[in-house]
Amino acid sequence: MGKFSTYIFICLIVFSCKSVKEKAERDNPIPHWVSSQPHHSDYYIGVFGVRKNGLDYRSKAKRGALESLSSEISVNISGESVLKTLESNNNFEQEYKQNVTLNSTEKLEGFEIVDSWESETEYWVYYRLSKAKHTLLKKERMHKALELGKEYFSNAKVKHQKNDYREAFVLSIQSLESVAEYLDEPLKTQFQGREVYFATEVMTYLQNMLDEIQLIPGSDKKQVVLGEFLSEEDVFFKVTNYIGALISGIPLKCEYKAIFFNNYDVKSNEKGIAGVSLGKLNQSKPEQYVSAKLNFEKILETYSKNQIVSKLISYIPIKEAKIKLFVRAPKVFVVANEKEFGMKINSKFLSIVKQTLSSRGFQIANKYRDADLLFYINTNTTSVGSNSGTYQVELNGNVEVKIRQTMEVVFSEVIKASKGLQLTQKKAAIDAFGKAEYYVKRRVIPKLVDQYFSF
Repeated sequence: MGKFSTYIFICLIVFSCKSVKEKAERDNPIPHWVSSQPHHSDYYIGVFGVRKNGLDYRSKAKRGALESLSSEISVNISGESVLKTLESNNNFEQEYKQNVTLNSTEKLEGFEIVDSWESETEYWVYYRLSKAKHTLLKKERMHKALELGKEYFSNAKVKHQKNDYREAFVLSIQSLESVAEYLDEPLKTQFQGREVYFATEVMTYLQNMLDEIQLIPGSDKKQVVLGEFLSEEDVFFKVTNYIGALISGIPLKCEYKAIFFNNYDVKSNEKGIAGVSLGKLNQSKPEQYVSAKLNFEKILETYSKNQIVSKLISYIPIKEAKIKLFVRAPKVFVVANEKEFGMKINSKFLSIVKQTLSSRGFQIANKYRDADLLFYINTNTTSVGSNSGTYQVELNGNVEVKIRQTMEVVFSEVIKASKGLQLTQKKAAIDAFGKAEYYVKRRVIPKLVDQYFSF
């Protein structure tokens, strides 16, 4: 009897719950627009529902409904738009459509809430937007955008006439940014007495300005010596327009190409000169290059945050200028000043130093005037003393390297004191020299080589 009673009790609970649920559904029925997405020829429609988790479920539902509504507004690229003019494949069009779809929710206007519904566990929102109203609002926004764009573009032309190309570039870019949302449209408008497709007109003008700019290298070819310091006065490009007028404020991206590459951002000064300071030349590749081109990226990162406009600008071909560097090893003239016990002697180091320098990549100059570098080696031997028939001699000295034309010291090294011990003073001096020779060949000259032949 106990089991039967329990069964009856459970059945009553289930029946009671079912009745409560049915009553709730009768009192708060699920709308048809929740069960089936509505469609209307005159409206864009957005419906979205969420689980009632957290405190922000209402805002999530509203956001989702707007995104749903926005996704119904298709983007059609006009055949007369700048996107079609510049792009021959479909990639840019797809990128533009995705960009517009992602950002369109933020700019939706004129939509209205039709209904909302919630149960104990769900919350739903139903939005709609009149297609006619959307078209009208878009037309009004596009007109305002075009007026702003034309104002920027007019100012760009004024700056161009005054030879201020940098500001003309900036204002032209800002004019494109003004209409970035509508680049899929022809943007046909009246501008300075002509009917134009606005974005295409601006892009054409930008291209024409770029065609006017000339990048002239200070010299097409330059002979340089390894280890030479190249300043902005040595390596530079001149920026002019097509009639030779100097242009200031133009950012250039320069690249130094040798074994390794280095990039430099420079800008033309009031004389139209953009110099590149390479510093000390330590890459030994015989032929090297310094190239320069207009740095639109620098202008864009400062004045534009719109990815589509940046992509449009990237389709404009940009001129490039180059300077070819012919690099050779320094010519070294060796000067030996050697003494033995304070008396000048014929050099013992001269041939050894020349041979070692030559084997390490330097050129040997036979005449003083032909040299790039002067290699001075100064030595002297002194008697340290004698003991039980043996003599001890010490050799001291130093190496100094100077640039011949300026006599600037570029390298200096002390020769480690070398001691010789033999039965005669002469033989002891020879012994000390042998040790010093090894030190110069293995320690001193390799340090000099590292200073000039880093790569």
